Amino acid sequence: MILDSKYDFLKPFIVKKLVRLGRKFDGGYLVCDTALKEIDSLVTLGVGDDISFEIDLEKKKSLKNIQMYDYTVNHLLFFKIIIKYIRRLITFRTKLENLTYSINNYINFIKFNKKTNVNLFKKRIVEKKEKKFDITLDEILNQIDSEKNLLKLDIEGGEYSIINSINKNHFKIKMLIIEFHFIKEKKDLFLESVKKLINNFDIIHIHANNYFELKEEDDFFEVCEITFVNKQINKFREKQRYNFPIKDLDFECFPDRKKIKFSFKERT
Repeated sequence: MILDSKYDFLKPFIVKKLVRLGRKFDGGYLVCDTALKEIDSLVTLGVGDDISFEIDLEKKKSLKNIQMYDYTVNHLLFFKIIIKYIRRLITFRTKLENLTYSINNYINFIKFNKKTNVNLFKKRIVEKKEKKFDITLDEILNQIDSEKNLLKLDIEGGEYSIINSINKNHFKIKMLIIEFHFIKEKKDLFLESVKKLINNFDIIHIHANNYFELKEEDDFFEVCEITFVNKQINKFREKQRYNFPIKDLDFECFPDRKKIKFSFKERT
């Protein structure tokens, strides 16, 4: 797929070294290794059943704060996943390794949350608070004694409502990872949101999530993951990358579904 020139502003800048943190399917993201030196805290909005990114980052770099927010996460969530794989294994619809992974994933989740620098809050991220379990990004960043945050979002469409808050707090965010959802339905909002963000951040990576298969009439993806670096710390803006995915770094979010390959139009 060759993207229309109207998407050229999404073309990532090439940085010295991209590294993958997290598992080699859904839940793993690419970050700038040199920019990690500027990070001392991680804020994750939207956790689900996967903290492989958080575990890998904490192994790679000592962080004073890891704060995770997700009002849907509890032990029952993991039990349901484990039971699902047990049932599938009994009926020969999955492999034993998938059940083993789900059990180990739950064990790792428990161990990780026992670390003194890790906190999981059962809060919903919103633009304006309506319920007692709601919290705004402004509140979260005001509570953290740091202006060297990596902010990661996977909140199933809620990302659009806090774009203005991200920009408002851009001086506290050195690196930013956002999984954008419902792009076909919210195409104009998606484009507007990214254009707002690139006033303060440079795009250094983009990845097409292959949960939804591309149709012939599609000119973009339904879900995509974008990594940004604060313009204050990104010193490399000369060359841009045109072709994706990147070999040995990008992997299909869902290995059993069709890979999405795409390119930006190269300047002649």
